[in-house]
Amino acid sequence: MVLDTNILIAYLDKDMRVIEAVNDWFSRHVALFISAVTYAELLALPEASPTDLAKIQDFLDYFVVIDVDKNIAETTAALKRKYKFKFPDAAIAATAMRTRTALVTRDHQMHRVKEIQFLSI
Repeated sequence: MVLDTNILIAYLDKDMRVIEAVNDWFSRHVALFISAVTYAELLALPEASPTDLAKIQDFLDYFVVIDVDKNIAETTAALKRKYKFKFPDAAIAATAMRTRTALVTRDHQMHRVKEIQFLSI
């Protein structure tokens, strides 16, 4: 599964539904992917202190980070054009497409992408 940025933010904000779901996936050894874009978005949170950033980086080490390579970049561009998404959303959706996994998100706009499956928590 690819986790959207909003899911990781909810985890860090101590949303119990998200914490329980993510911890369950970890305990069952489910492969959890994040886009390099999500990695950057979390490290760019304006309210994060240096201590928070260190904790966020430690947390991010639990996920498989998928780089934006040429294939994902091309898919990102196609999704951006087709669905009029901003770059981060298109790149995260493209990551789910290229990994052939479901996208876990709370962003209902993302559900317009017919090429991928979704899981909402």
